[in-house]
Amino acid sequence: MRVLREITRALAVAASLAIFIVPAIAASSSSTVTAGFTDLPLRKCQGTYCGVVKRLPMGQQLRVLFNDTGGGWSYVEVVGTGEKGWVCNDNVF
Repeated sequence: MRVLREITRALAVAASLAIFIVPAIAASSSSTVTAGFTDLPLRKCQGTYCGVVKRLPMGQQLRVLFNDTGGGWSYVEVVGTGEKGWVCNDNVF
């Protein structure tokens, strides 16, 4: 029982620290990219199976909030409207 309490306490501390660490990681990858083709899907999550929030025109400027280089997706904010979603890194420049 004591071991379980220690594990729970350690997980709580780790979760508390994540509040400060994750935004710092996201901020460090902040840059601007451009939609590479007409009707680029801005998605609800990472993956082609995710729903589309909006279709973006070619040349639309996007602010990268988090770049998941390992997964090939970026969480972005549409410059001008503030809408947020995921785009495939292969489709932006």
